[in-house]
Amino acid sequence: MISIQRRKIIIDKINSGMPLSVSELSRELGVSPMTIRRDLSSLEKEGILTRTHGGAVPVGGGSEEEPSFDEKLNRFPAEKLAIARKAAELIKDGDTILLNAGTTVTALARLLKDRQNLTVVTNTVNIAMELAQSEGINLVLTGGNMRTRSYAMVGSLTERVLREIHVQKAFLGVNGISIEHGLTTPNMTEAHTNSLMVKAADEIIVLADHSKIGRVTLSRFAPIEAVTTLITDRAAPPDFIEELARRGIEVIVV
Repeated sequence: MISIQRRKIIIDKINSGMPLSVSELSRELGVSPMTIRRDLSSLEKEGILTRTHGGAVPVGGGSEEEPSFDEKLNRFPAEKLAIARKAAELIKDGDTILLNAGTTVTALARLLKDRQNLTVVTNTVNIAMELAQSEGINLVLTGGNMRTRSYAMVGSLTERVLREIHVQKAFLGVNGISIEHGLTTPNMTEAHTNSLMVKAADEIIVLADHSKIGRVTLSRFAPIEAVTTLITDRAAPPDFIEELARRGIEVIVV
């Protein structure tokens, strides 16, 4: 395939709003990773995309409109459920855990309803409702001002509670995860809330399907080095997984 044809395909993909992976493009287009990297470099110079570690994202990838919870609910449901099931295996009776907002984290919460002697701290209204009738769970709701797009509670009350707690494990959903920019979310206020969650936990376990990898949104709330474990699906770019492993971050692929 000649260069012009490859670049047209790459441009069509980037215009769909999804992050690109060098390894996936290499396999799909039948050329070497080095050739793909040259194509991406040329397109970056033309202002068509922004290079990331192992791929590329649309220009202005951090400024897109934030999707609502309901809009995200039907994206990769099988992958999200598989990720949630693996995350549930990491939670033992007697643990104290923290759950932030997101569809994958909500799937995890639904798997915890029958647990015993579990303390769950959350700032998310719909997750609290999922666990409200679970007698074996000590549910701690932070309070705060609810954001309608994510059902997350934010603001000074939320932050005050998060500064006063300590948990063993935080299970965090993200809008984007990348080597250069770490963990990101489109809303600056929610990013600040998430950053306090990171500080409150011994272990940071990120739940992210492959569409989040290489993606960068407006507000960073933690560097990649803060992550203890990433749980993702089999479509995740191999070079990204290898880089995390090189940095000492556990990656679980489901």
